[in-house]
Amino acid sequence: MGLLTVEGTYRDGKVELDEKPSFARDDARVLVTFAQSAEVGPAERREALERLIGRFRQGVPLGGPPYPTREEIHDRVADRKRELR
Repeated sequence: MGLLTVEGTYRDGKVELDEKPSFARDDARVLVTFAQSAEVGPAERREALERLIGRFRQGVPLGGPPYPTREEIHDRVADRKRELR
């Protein structure tokens, strides 16, 4: 299936295309994606920032402690190298 992007406007529950594609039939299937307005007010911006900060505070689960120390990691690598010889 080939894809073609055509701009249009949504009015009264219908999508009006700015141009008619040359290959499209009257019963052609379409996918409609709505582009959000770039206009964001201060309240929405603040809410988005608070959500982002909340995600940062929550962190990324990495499996939990106990984490190996740097020396333990180096020892494991050295042991593995000896095993491979």
